This record gives sequence, C-alpha cells and structure tokens, in this order.
Amino acid sequence: MVRSLRIAVLALAGILVLPAVAQAAVISAWPLATNAQDSVGSNNGTAQNVTFDGTSAFFGGASVNSRITVPYSATLVPGSKDVSATVEINTTAMPGTGGLDFDIVRSSKAGQQYKIELFPKNGKALALCFFSGSLAHKQITAGPALNDGRWHTITCTKTSNQMSLTVDGVVVKTAAIQIGTITHKITAFTIGWKPASGTNGEDFYIGKLRNVSVSIG
Repeated sequence: MVRSLRIAVLALAGILVLPAVAQAAVISAWPLATNAQDSVGSNNGTAQNVTFDGTSAFFGGASVNSRITVPYSATLVPGSKDVSATVEINTTAMPGTGGLDFDIVRSSKAGQQYKIELFPKNGKALALCFFSGSLAHKQITAGPALNDGRWHTITCTKTSNQMSLTVDGVVVKTAAIQIGTITHKITAFTIGWKPASGTNGEDFYIGKLRNVSVSIG
C-alpha cells in the first residue's frame, strides 16, 4: 500500500517510475587464481595438469591433457531461462592444429548445451558462441583475433529470441533465433577442454584462463 502510494505521488510529480527488471544471477564463478573452486556456488572443479600462478590458470594443451572438470549440476542447466557464460583468456596459440578448435567453456559433453570456443577462421583465432536447445542450435563467431598474448574477455549470451557475442565489452555479433529450452544430459561441465564424443576426439586449450562464470535468469 505504501509503495503504491509512493509511486502514485512520484507519477503526479512528473517523475517516470520504471518497473524493476530482473537481473541474471551468477550461479557459479571460478576465479582460477589458486584452484578450481567455485567462489559463488558449490560447483567446485577438479584440475588436472593445470598450473595456478595466483592470478590465473595455465593450460598446457594436448601434450599434458590439461583440464578442469566440474561434476554435473542442475544449477548450471538454464532450461528456458536466459544464460550467459564469460571467460578471460590469454594465449598466443593458434587453434586448429590437427583440425581442432579450443573448447574453453562447455556446459555438456554433447546434445543441448552452451559453450565458448576459440575458433580458427581466415588465419585468425576468433571467439565463438554456440547454443543448442530443444528448438534449434546455432553458432556465431567474430573478430578480433584473440591470440595476441593479451587478456581478453569473451561473453556468450542467450535470451528467449537472440544470442550475442561480446569481446572486451563490445558486442561483436548477434543473431535472432529461438533456441528453446536447454536441458543437459548428465555429463560434466568442462573448462579448457572438450571430452571425446562419438567420433569426435578430445581437444585441449593452450594458454591462460581466469574469471570463468555462468549467469542464469
């Protein structure tokens, strides 16, 4: 009653009152400074052949099979909600050796999922967003080249009717599409590598990662 009266008074005074907009909640965040623990939720990861230097994690690629694996959790399954995944990368490596890209964040081994990749295109290492749901799947990729040995932030976002790719705070590509719901198979969430699936083998990122996060809502 008090809130309604306040809104009415503000409206009469000529002050525009906008309804509150729900914000996506950060479900999990992995700083990757000293370990693979989740600093927000309970989705702690296990690191194998990954070196932590106090600020980031170094992945040595296929030669050492560097990987971080997070056990399946329903909290990382967006269903019909908006979902956004973010990671900071620093690499000089070029994906594509042996025909493989670099899977950096992957929410499920196969099927419905969301993921961030570093993808080789026209001689450049570009960010790629991929979303697969009950209605459709789509990937978008765009510049700039990211294997310059500097830190870059990649964010992939899906709403009810659009997906977008943001690099270093700038939206570099969008696509209008309805993905539908994203319901994962009961497989692990992975950072810095892709598990083998069917005839597709594993691949492993080379370089540093930090501040991985997933927001849903």
